[in-house]
Amino acid sequence: MIGLSVRFIVVLAALAACTERDPLDSDTASDSASGSMSEGTETSAGDVTTAPPTTTAEPPTGSVPGDPTAPTTAPATTGPGQPELSHAAHIQPIWDANCVVGCHTHGGTSDAWIDLSEDAFASLVERPSLELPTLMLVAPGDLDGSYLWHKINGAHLEVGGTGVAMPPAPADPLSADDIDTIAQWIVQGCSP
Repeated sequence: MIGLSVRFIVVLAALAACTERDPLDSDTASDSASGSMSEGTETSAGDVTTAPPTTTAEPPTGSVPGDPTAPTTAPATTGPGQPELSHAAHIQPIWDANCVVGCHTHGGTSDAWIDLSEDAFASLVERPSLELPTLMLVAPGDLDGSYLWHKINGAHLEVGGTGVAMPPAPADPLSADDIDTIAQWIVQGCSP
């Protein structure tokens, strides 16, 4: 009889562990209670992912500002074939070619003026966004916490931001390669 009671308690404990739900999980399906489990995860636009990026992820490609399907996560930290990027060598040339002339420079036309000329690193990294002060413009290692990432992907409104995607029309959007480079730099921790 004691063996049966112990077995019953073990089974109850196992069931309790299987049906315990994350209070932040908005999925109301109870697949785990019926014994089936899926291998993937399902998220909605408001979910917050706290798991660190893996080192085997590939950079997102084909991102288009304003595209609701554009990725908001990106390449992993450094790995084979992924050089460590620096702001001076890899990111500043993107700002210079796409953002500085006539807009994001001293005396430029940007309403929410951020100087992306010369020392843009100091203007961006670990500085609160003017449009969404709850997010940093660039949060090292955290794409979802980097407002700039949302702005260049046209996803800034989805996180509570304002304004338009960057760069705004009639300027051409950043290339997929430029967006991937910026993402990789942020995920790697924003080397100056």
